Amino acid sequence: MWRWAWRTPQAWGWAQPQESWRIPTVAMWVRTFVICESDAATAADKNSLHRFAEQVGFTDAGLRLMGWKVSAPVVDDEDEEAAAEPQQGEEDDPPQRRLRAVT
Repeated sequence: MWRWAWRTPQAWGWAQPQESWRIPTVAMWVRTFVICESDAATAADKNSLHRFAEQVGFTDAGLRLMGWKVSAPVVDDEDEEAAAEPQQGEEDDPPQRRLRAVT
């Protein structure tokens, strides 16, 4: 869960110096999430999970409270053109083998 959390758009916000105080709360969210997946989870655990999720921006209400908005990445026209064009030598080079059979 920790790795997943740090791959979300919210992770960019937590990594900012002014928001780094949220990192322990992210850790508590991860721990509570794991507890809530177990059979031993109580109603209080599930309530805590929701509160932590709000504090780190994993709920709509949490995003609004922090003034954050998750949006699609912005790609300008130059980036799209560069991605569509083959790189120099790309067409002529055969694909490289990454796996080899071992006998």
